[in-house]
Amino acid sequence: MKLKFIVHARVLSCVSFLIISVGFGLSQKMPATKNANINVITPPIGFDTTSAFNGYLSMQNSAAIMILQLDNSNYIRIVEAIDQDYMDRNKLILKSKEDIVTRSGSKGKGLTFSFELNGNTFIRKMVFIGDTKKTLWLNITYPMDLEELLSGPINSSIATANIELLD
Repeated sequence: MKLKFIVHARVLSCVSFLIISVGFGLSQKMPATKNANINVITPPIGFDTTSAFNGYLSMQNSAAIMILQLDNSNYIRIVEAIDQDYMDRNKLILKSKEDIVTRSGSKGKGLTFSFELNGNTFIRKMVFIGDTKKTLWLNITYPMDLEELLSGPINSSIATANIELLD
């Protein structure tokens, strides 16, 4: 019972931070977003749709994938807007930056951060895939202590992104 409560508290904290920080960050320098078609990716096993946000949630792993769309924006300019000021405001520590190419040939950029929340360290992957007209934004959060288990399935899920399914 105690373990179940801890998992639910961890998930609630993670989801709350995800929603609040995305909203705060967007209001600063990012273009307007809208919910994207969640079928744009194939989620990892154990991730289910949720009514808490547009995307997928893995309760047992305290992990979330939020799926958004940015119109009239390209991923190169969006990633440039995520500067040190943005990271400081959102208490994010940049771990890595990488180029992304999906199985369908779409290109993008991925940023991996760490952050602290209620004494726990989490990973935040911000992935932007698109073209000059529309960009898919995957905002992925999971506990750092599960990185070894989750990074492979999450990266495989990112590779399934198909921007043709965006509005």
